[in-house]
Amino acid sequence: MPKESQFKIDQNQLEHWYKLPISERNTKNNKVIDELLLGWNRMKIRAAKKPLPGLAGFHVIFFHIPKTGGTTLDYLTAKNYRIDYVYQVNAPAFDQHVSGVFKNKAMARVLMGHYELNDYYHQLFDRKKLVQFTMIREPISRVVSYYDYLRTSPNHPKYSIAKDLSLKEFVLHKDIDEMPNGQTFRILGMLRDNLWKNTKKTDLELIDEVKYQLEHRFSLFGLTEFYDDFLVMAQRTLGWNDIFYERMNSSKEKTDKSSIPNEVIEIIKEQNSIDIELYNFAKELFKKRFDELGLSTKHVEEYKNLNKKYNELKTQQIQSTLNREC
Repeated sequence: MPKESQFKIDQNQLEHWYKLPISERNTKNNKVIDELLLGWNRMKIRAAKKPLPGLAGFHVIFFHIPKTGGTTLDYLTAKNYRIDYVYQVNAPAFDQHVSGVFKNKAMARVLMGHYELNDYYHQLFDRKKLVQFTMIREPISRVVSYYDYLRTSPNHPKYSIAKDLSLKEFVLHKDIDEMPNGQTFRILGMLRDNLWKNTKKTDLELIDEVKYQLEHRFSLFGLTEFYDDFLVMAQRTLGWNDIFYERMNSSKEKTDKSSIPNEVIEIIKEQNSIDIELYNFAKELFKKRFDELGLSTKHVEEYKNLNKKYNELKTQQIQSTLNREC
């Protein structure tokens, strides 16, 4: 890893990295995570001390899985840190301009984007500790949301493929990324170059691996279906002052799940059986951790009421501004 004063990329090291087999990159990055990560037990200790949202010696990484509510979480993460600490970039753009991750002669303290385990940024950490979090979503809902998003997003590289597909065709199409088991394979670093297609590991082995990765190599995680619960957890563990929000990047068109034929639902389940196992595991672990922090539905309801008032006030202020301009 680079020294604190380093802010230039060694081109030879970078080229060597991308020549390594993806599985070797995954192993090397897991070693870095194991060395630096503030695990859940440390997060519980932080929560008990009522931490400030500062970054005392550590990086914050939001590992953004597509269509899990992450765009809103990008916004929430960014507004809790100094703007010059924050860098938001997805893996393809990061690969083209790696040096952009350095600010003020050091690596950005907060990094957010669509990444995989094998991405190079893990090798650039220059602080002593790391906090990493992600969001997991119920797999059927995520697949349907991704379908709605791609076929209504002309700027997306996959739009030309997705725009005229039925949901069944979409799920089975060989050129649609994030299929199958997109959450698992992103977390395990197996999406790139379709590494998952060539693995000799059984489904049971992959399930065990991704459960371990989520539990031990992320400081905390949330569930899209319990979004506000996660924000209360993040406020308690990360010391975030401002967790008020309104939803962002919602699909322009939404498929009514009740209208999806059972045949298609079963295909989605079959294609995402590992993700379903991951989600069920994550749901139980999240509830356990929520309780360990002494949080309850009362805390969440209080926050929801405050967030509702925030959005009402925001709407009133916008309308008042528009009325003055008319």
